[in-house]
Amino acid sequence: MERDAPRVFALAAVGMGVLLALLAVHLRIAIVAGGPVAVPDVPAYLGIAQWVGGDGLALGHIPFQPGYGLVIAPLVAVAQVSLLDTQGEVVHYLALVVNSLAAAAAVVVAGRLGLVGSRRWWVAGAAGLIAAVHPSLSAASRIAWPETLLTLFVLVAALAVAFAVLHAGSAASRRAWARAGLFATLAVALHARMIVLVVAVVATALLCRIGRRAWAALGVGLAAGGTATAVALTLTDTWPTERLSEAAQLDRGAEPIATVSGQLLALGGGTAGLGLIGLVAGLGAAIWLARNRSASIPDPLTAALLCLALGAIGAVMLGGWTLTGSARADALLYGRYVDPWAVPLVAVTLAQLASRRRSRPNASSLLGASAAVAVIACAVVVGSAGGYDAAPRRIMTLSFSPAWILFDERLGAVAVAALVVALLGMVLAAVALRGRAPVDHGEIVASAPAPTSGAATDAARVDAASVPGVAMGALVTVVLVLGAVATVSNHRHLADVGAVARDQVVAAGTVADAVDDGLTCLAHDRASVPEYALWLYRLELPEIDHERVELDYGDRLCSELVVAHDDLAQRCTNARRLVDEPAASWALWHLPERTCVSALNMEARTAGVASHDGSHDSGIRSG
Repeated sequence: MERDAPRVFALAAVGMGVLLALLAVHLRIAIVAGGPVAVPDVPAYLGIAQWVGGDGLALGHIPFQPGYGLVIAPLVAVAQVSLLDTQGEVVHYLALVVNSLAAAAAVVVAGRLGLVGSRRWWVAGAAGLIAAVHPSLSAASRIAWPETLLTLFVLVAALAVAFAVLHAGSAASRRAWARAGLFATLAVALHARMIVLVVAVVATALLCRIGRRAWAALGVGLAAGGTATAVALTLTDTWPTERLSEAAQLDRGAEPIATVSGQLLALGGGTAGLGLIGLVAGLGAAIWLARNRSASIPDPLTAALLCLALGAIGAVMLGGWTLTGSARADALLYGRYVDPWAVPLVAVTLAQLASRRRSRPNASSLLGASAAVAVIACAVVVGSAGGYDAAPRRIMTLSFSPAWILFDERLGAVAVAALVVALLGMVLAAVALRGRAPVDHGEIVASAPAPTSGAATDAARVDAASVPGVAMGALVTVVLVLGAVATVSNHRHLADVGAVARDQVVAAGTVADAVDDGLTCLAHDRASVPEYALWLYRLELPEIDHERVELDYGDRLCSELVVAHDDLAQRCTNARRLVDEPAASWALWHLPERTCVSALNMEARTAGVASHDGSHDSGIRSG
């Protein structure tokens, strides 16, 4: 150990330099980023931060969990006290800064998880580098959503479980169980689907057969995090009742089989098979431990695998259930829901391969089962691709985005590419596992030449021994290259998307002038303006109400200003265009009578005939 101290110090110094450089790059990107990515939840999270931070009115209906907005809210409050503008752009920058810090922290925790699982510094370095370039974290400074924090929380929970098992029976172990329970339940405040992490932590504790004092500590953590989450949901009135009622509907047929298969394939393709190997290994260990209750207590690596595999399969099943009903191509090869588990699974799988320990199932069975899962999933996706012909959203497939570009968004071709990449990684893993005996967990192995009886024999042994190391290096390289290419592609795409979003709310400046003159509400036509547009306007104008209306059904507006499709003048004769949005199909309109007067209604008025209610006006067509 003393001889290794200089090398360890040098590695730590290099790692710290890489980490600081990564953080600097993220912060630089965050500062020059464009507007919020145009999906409904991104500006909604920022709206929560504005409201709680003291800038803007309370949101009437929030269909998303409040945790991410609450994390940013203190920064908004500080910015407001500092007399900074906390409308739109500044709030977005603050969120991206939080994400950048979380991504850097996740790199450290991923490396630590790899080190605890394998006791090898190169595994820690490889896990950290993969975390730095994997799209689930590398896009942190471009998208203001909670996925970066979700990945960090999953990593922290898995590391806490591994640490608790490593120091079983001690006060440190009990604190680690409490920490695992705390972060698992706090993650639910970030997104409701993270309830699977709570279940995974509790199930892992059961399989590890922890003692009563450890259960008490875990219970304290669960109670503390659960209480904080419940308070956040109550104060913001964001209980996910609508989503739960939708998820409770059982008439989905066989479609969840396809969406579950697609997520498994996305996990395999985005991690070069490592994510699937870890998932299968963890589930295999869980089944073996459940059937052999007299078996010895799992080691730290197996405990982390259990937690991550159980949580990941829960996320895949839950995501597959909720993704049904969409015709978008990305819904069948969806990466967003499983991405928070990708980097943690890669870290523990690398540790498992590096330690060369005998596992249940054994190496050949493990890799065979992983390959079978990938092949079956690909077959299901290709067979179901015909029903998913709508254009995909690339931000939902960030981990494997290069294939979507290369194959011009053809779902079947992308699925086959994901299978090929996953199988390539599994072949390299199989080679890496050959030719070396397993070592005891916790043993730090130094490289030393084995004694030989002759030069020829020595050379042959060196060559044979080097093959697994070369294969492992090639496997890590494949994952790094895949992540780096995806990162560059994603940042270019998200920069374009952010620039578009900025040019979709230009009219907010005109509305702000009207606010100074006493305007208190802006109407948004439900039929012709997408949901995210309302949140974008609210982000720029948090001090007024934003109300959805149905112009086609004669709804009376809350003011004379309305955001509607740029052909509104053809539907409403009294509409006057005020401002066009350069990058959108809608515009800001003035309706003097706070209602849409159609050509049919105008003719009726001219003839002196009493007009029917707008909801019966068949001459009005939706934009």
